[in-house]
Amino acid sequence: MKRTLLLLLLVPFVGFGQTKYDQYDALISEANKLKREGNYDQAINKYKSALDILIPDNSTPFFDLADCALKLDKNDLADIWIRKGVSQGGAQMKYLRKYKGFSDIQNADFYNKIISDYNSLRQQYFSTIENIDIYLEIEELTARDQFVRKIDDYISGRTEEDIENAMKGLQEARKDNDSVAAKKYRDLLFPKPNKEYQRLQNEIMRKVDSLNVARLMEITKEYGWQERAWIILWHQRGVHDEDNYVWNYFRPLINKEIEEGKISRSFWGPFDQFKKMMKTGEMGIIQVEE
Repeated sequence: MKRTLLLLLLVPFVGFGQTKYDQYDALISEANKLKREGNYDQAINKYKSALDILIPDNSTPFFDLADCALKLDKNDLADIWIRKGVSQGGAQMKYLRKYKGFSDIQNADFYNKIISDYNSLRQQYFSTIENIDIYLEIEELTARDQFVRKIDDYISGRTEEDIENAMKGLQEARKDNDSVAAKKYRDLLFPKPNKEYQRLQNEIMRKVDSLNVARLMEITKEYGWQERAWIILWHQRGVHDEDNYVWNYFRPLINKEIEEGKISRSFWGPFDQFKKMMKTGEMGIIQVEE
């Protein structure tokens, strides 16, 4: 799943013992560059090499490989890797439908067959999960996390589609120097907060974050770090390099797992980028893979 936030991070590996994540990240970086340059055959080989090393906890590399295949009119190859994006990468239907590279095949027979096979493909993905109960509990914590951050949307009745359309509309209005339309879209995206609702939301958010972090600590102590719990720590990002009870626990644990090759070195990239943006006042877009 892609949660909106794109940070493309190139991590220098000099001075580190090479882990499987180091090798994987380097190959994916090369593949993405080749894809942007239109060298699709070479990009496919790099993506395959990366995915031979490890299966990531997201479907984007599978879909990027399939996109390269589609650019070369290799629909049979694309079919294989789109299916793997669901059965191995765990792509949700929403991402499968909205992935930009698949916009031209929405009516293709092979793509519609993938859609009809989606449930069985997802079942294959869930069968590979080592501890399904912990996986589902992390999903519950994440859902709780996201719910309290969308209270304004529930109150106002805004849908995700409304927000996406407003963002696109605002970009177009700015290009056209249409101040009236720009104001309309800004008002939808950034409504004036109701102080009473805001106070209540902030209070609930603090309590939910506290409960989530406490439970995540318990889970991590018993089962190790859970990749899909990333978003829960993301909300502690402003103080990730400071001395506090959350990061005094998670920072050394994550660094240890990075050195052991269980987590990518790029883990800290979005956190460091956010801290830099806060210090410099620069705005940026960070995107977290699903």
